[in-house]
Amino acid sequence: MGTKAGIDHVVLCIANEFGNKSIRANSISPGLTDTSMTADSASLPGLESAFVKEYVLGRIGISEDIARTTLFLADENCFITSQNIQVSGGLTLKRNPLVSEITSSIDSN
Repeated sequence: MGTKAGIDHVVLCIANEFGNKSIRANSISPGLTDTSMTADSASLPGLESAFVKEYVLGRIGISEDIARTTLFLADENCFITSQNIQVSGGLTLKRNPLVSEITSSIDSN
């Protein structure tokens, strides 16, 4: 959490400092995303379902979700700066599952 907050403030400072030169600064905060880095954890039976029930859009993210957001922000016509974009399928509307909920979901499979 501290690292993400630090990055948010760096983005704000960069956007404020360089905006007058048409330089935009934004950050992306992905939720749980199906990648090779998460493959071992995601293979635990029940782990993904513990997370999916908290995702408003009903699935965990994929790499393409992050890539599309990056391309959108990189477009020269994008009029967004100083923002942190949550690419989490609506997880921020709810919460990450508790450790006890993850354990219960894994144990039930």
